[in-house]
Amino acid sequence: MLRNFLSKLAWAFTLAVAATARPVGYAASTHLELASQGLSHGASPAEEDGRTIYLQRCVWCHGEAGRGDGPSAAGMLPRPRDFVAAHYKIRSTPHGQLPTDEDLFRTISRGMPGTPMPGWEKILSKEDRWKLVAYVKSFSPRFQSEKREALAVPTGSASVDRGREVYRQAKCFLCHGEAGRGDGEITARLNFEWGLPFSARDLTRGWTFLGGHTPAEIYLRITGGLNGTPMGPYQDLLTDQERWNLAHYVASLDQEPDETSEDFLIIAAFTRSKIPPQHEAAEWKKARPVHVPLAGQVVLNPPARWWTPTAGSSTVRALWNGQDLGLLVEWDDPTGPDSRWADSALVQFAASPELRPYFLFGQADSPVKVWHWQAQTGAESWTATGPDKFHAEVPGFRVASNWKDGRWHVLFQGALASEPGLPAPPRQAGLAVGSFVPILFSVRDGANGERDHVRAISTWLYVTLESPPSARPWLLALACVLATVIGQVWLISKLRS
Repeated sequence: MLRNFLSKLAWAFTLAVAATARPVGYAASTHLELASQGLSHGASPAEEDGRTIYLQRCVWCHGEAGRGDGPSAAGMLPRPRDFVAAHYKIRSTPHGQLPTDEDLFRTISRGMPGTPMPGWEKILSKEDRWKLVAYVKSFSPRFQSEKREALAVPTGSASVDRGREVYRQAKCFLCHGEAGRGDGEITARLNFEWGLPFSARDLTRGWTFLGGHTPAEIYLRITGGLNGTPMGPYQDLLTDQERWNLAHYVASLDQEPDETSEDFLIIAAFTRSKIPPQHEAAEWKKARPVHVPLAGQVVLNPPARWWTPTAGSSTVRALWNGQDLGLLVEWDDPTGPDSRWADSALVQFAASPELRPYFLFGQADSPVKVWHWQAQTGAESWTATGPDKFHAEVPGFRVASNWKDGRWHVLFQGALASEPGLPAPPRQAGLAVGSFVPILFSVRDGANGERDHVRAISTWLYVTLESPPSARPWLLALACVLATVIGQVWLISKLRS
């Protein structure tokens, strides 16, 4: 679900910037004019056809000359590939070599998850994608003169435990962090070769790996490195078996969520205990984790419009004990609380279970209740009737927060029944056993410049309460036992008489 969601977001971004960033005079007729100019003498028919497709589909981002400077490029992160410089990250070849034709075809077909580069497999025919490969290669003369040979991928068995040892020995944690969440101590100082900031990959989010997240694909990244980035090749530093074990360990860190419709329903598990503030408490294992996709807020006008949030998803668990509702919201944040702008999270409830209000803080005739937490200031509570229409209230909930190993764990806990002097709790929005109340989540990473409406946000989901265990089955069982015993005593007494 997340991969499909991210792919659709990339397509929406590509179409939006193409529609809004088109400069004056860069009209559709320009494509025909440029295409009619043709390529240099000796270009193949495939390159000529590929140029026409490129000018229709690719020029907006990669530019007419292939330098990654198209009219939409300025608003993209990462920036589009410069085909003239020919620094390709995703390859099956050794470090420093150009990619194979199959590598280029695979990237064009699948796209690059987590970036504005969409996959063209369902838009362009296989023949057209191969024509694009031929044209993209024409931007760099290196493709005509340099050797390209794919690396061999092992096929034997591998050990995740030994891969964990290699992870430590090779000091992968300095960049990727102890738990693989991209929060290593030196990651904030990393840069691409051309000076832009580079973030180490969060290895628990395999669906964001640009080159795929199977052990074989990860092995190629480890072996050949990523050209132009601090991720160098380990071909000469580790043996084939060590790299193969490491690839399987990295793949084991992937927390790809199940693609089920249940991910839109949060069921608060019932407990007879107090709701624990510690996210590692055993009680939270009773609650089913729900993986919630997040996307940048792109509705409100700049500067609030945001395409590149740090968090691509969050995990939500819920407990209730007859008095309180607890919502444990967890998301990846490699930088933690130390940032210029405060990290934050909010939970938004629809005021009525019959309606799903406008997702950006409701509307005049359909308000929402908001629980908001901010790392530097604590808890806030609002009733909202629009993006800039907030009515502050005394918080009717409390928060426990903890950042550990590149991940925030924030517990929102509020009463299910009204208390004197406190605002309307979720119960007054209809939250009860058997009811389904719309709920929404949003987080911000201050280190990424996220503040105010610059945030990652989910769509509406639903929350409901699990029925408490009933004593009726036990009473029925006890009644059956007693009836059996009484019946046997009566029958024995009759037989004796």
